[in-house]
Amino acid sequence: EEETNYDIQAWMLHALAVHRGSSPTVKEGSSTIAATQFQSKAFDNLWTNRDKLNAYTRALLALAAHNFGYHDKAKTLVENLENGVKVDTKPDTSVVQSGGQSSDPSVIATAHWGEDGVYWRWSEGGVEATSFALRALLAIDPQNRLIEPVTNWLIKNRRGAQWSNTRDTAVVVLTLNDYLRTSKELEPQLSYELLVNGTSIATKQITATDALGAPSKFEISREVIRDGINDISIRRTSGNGPLYFSAQAKFFSLEEPVTAAGNEIFVRRQYFKLVNHPTLLKGFVSERVPLNDGDTVKSGERVETVITIEAKNNYEYLLFEDLKPAGLEAVQLRSGENLYVKELKSGALVPVRTGSGSDRVGGSAGNQSNSKSLLMNFTSASDFTGRTRWVYQELRDRKVALFIDHLPEGVWQLSYEMRAESPGAFHALPVLGHAMYVPEIRTNGAEVRIRVVD
Repeated sequence: EEETNYDIQAWMLHALAVHRGSSPTVKEGSSTIAATQFQSKAFDNLWTNRDKLNAYTRALLALAAHNFGYHDKAKTLVENLENGVKVDTKPDTSVVQSGGQSSDPSVIATAHWGEDGVYWRWSEGGVEATSFALRALLAIDPQNRLIEPVTNWLIKNRRGAQWSNTRDTAVVVLTLNDYLRTSKELEPQLSYELLVNGTSIATKQITATDALGAPSKFEISREVIRDGINDISIRRTSGNGPLYFSAQAKFFSLEEPVTAAGNEIFVRRQYFKLVNHPTLLKGFVSERVPLNDGDTVKSGERVETVITIEAKNNYEYLLFEDLKPAGLEAVQLRSGENLYVKELKSGALVPVRTGSGSDRVGGSAGNQSNSKSLLMNFTSASDFTGRTRWVYQELRDRKVALFIDHLPEGVWQLSYEMRAESPGAFHALPVLGHAMYVPEIRTNGAEVRIRVVD
């Protein structure tokens, strides 16, 4: 009944292979079993139609092939998996925050499969598809270069102590069990020393008996920390096996203006003056003129705020707080009115160099040799994919708070209007964004200085 339903057939075949492999009748020490007549027929059907399988079901078929002893076909299926993987070699850089970015060589790449939460087939979920693809890699090609970035992606997509639902969580836990079994990480025999700026802070030895209780927290005294660059070294003194670590720092900055930064999510804010021009038939038509750092706006003029967000993965419950310049107020009077964030097409944001004069939509006017800053191209209706997410906006005294319950991976943009009111020179502090339940995933935009005149 499922001959043409390849997703279900791959799942059934994989389940049968795993079940028979764990049967007491299987010869002790054997890692494979012989397929029955009907299982062979089902496998041949899936193998013939393997170009119709997605990453999830191809991984299931690869695991079935491995369990049945079809090692050459299993290897081919794993190689096919590599063709469709999405790899991000620089998760700490963004197309949203252009200029002066460089990726830290210590940052681990990420890799995953699936449609990342927006899908029509049950087998296209990003977490499950990536988990089973990793299980296939671990079983068939345990030295594959993708194992580390794929594991890194799964860990980064954890939310607290679980993944998006109980099924995802169960599948990932099974997968990470396979990873630990293959990597032998639960059998360490090693010791290490922690040094900060050449000063020894602690030494520790880890054995298999305390592998799961090994994490320790070391607080570094202020006397050891110095202004500027600090060197933190974790030095292995004996043994093999990986060491996992994280560092937490609390500090404040005196820089002006505040520059943009981000981890996993990135944000950029742009201001545009809406200048009205009279026409014969349409009355007044608004023209968007960039309002750059240090520019002037007249009291009573309207200013469009455009916020562009890049999400490196799927995220839930994001909060962005746009800190307003003190002399400007939101035109909208009531919180909760409809506002949508729209997905931009790939390549829609191309950095353009703008001059000191005002730019017009669709081009970059001004003297190129006297450029002040790097801005992204104006976006038009054709630059969007048509996919949107609803945003709950809350108007507060100092800021506009924007709540997004779910934001898939990609580049997104929203806008709203403000009105210049009180004359003076004002600092628009950066947009602040973070995942509400994973606070280490956070970002801030750049500070902008604006002058309001009568």
